[in-house]
Amino acid sequence: MRGKFQNKPKKHKILVLVLSCVLVPVLIVSLFLLRRFDVGSKVPVLTVETPQKLSASQTDTFQLDVTVSELGDTLYPAMSMSVSFDPSCLEFLGIEEGNIFITDSQVGRKLPQWSCNPEQCNKTGKINIMYLDLTGGKESFTQNLLAEDDNVILRLSFRLRGSARSGDVFDLIVEDAVFAASDESRSLAVTKKTLKVKNAKIVIGE
Repeated sequence: MRGKFQNKPKKHKILVLVLSCVLVPVLIVSLFLLRRFDVGSKVPVLTVETPQKLSASQTDTFQLDVTVSELGDTLYPAMSMSVSFDPSCLEFLGIEEGNIFITDSQVGRKLPQWSCNPEQCNKTGKINIMYLDLTGGKESFTQNLLAEDDNVILRLSFRLRGSARSGDVFDLIVEDAVFAASDESRSLAVTKKTLKVKNAKIVIGE
């Protein structure tokens, strides 16, 4: 009986050693492959830029740049986004053009024509914006037309309402955004986690 009990710790040690020899290399290889996958698969980021601190007495309009870090290796004939804001203290005035072009069969490139209804946006507190290529893919967004930096899709134009006060902080939240491809599996979308977003804060100072 005594001999049987003495053999158990040895068997335990052998089992642990065997498992270590098998699992440790597998773990190392898995971490290596995961790291390589992360490095080689950057997810594009859509950013609503946070402006400098504003004054409560400011009456001028101000713009917030909406930028994208990169696009995938395909054509995107449609783009849409939805941004929520506080219409009780901010008035959305409309869209100003950015510096990202779409393809054009005649001149090579041109700025997109965005669809948006500011009046409705101020009623709902949600800015719904859309671009749709009606030419069958000839006027699409593409990585080839992006610069190395400063890629502004469009600019959101606002003014402060009289209700804004010093110390207020207003969040602008991208609730949804999509760069749609003809092949849906290649689309960039927040819901699919193939597109990330960075939201903005409007801070009211003295």
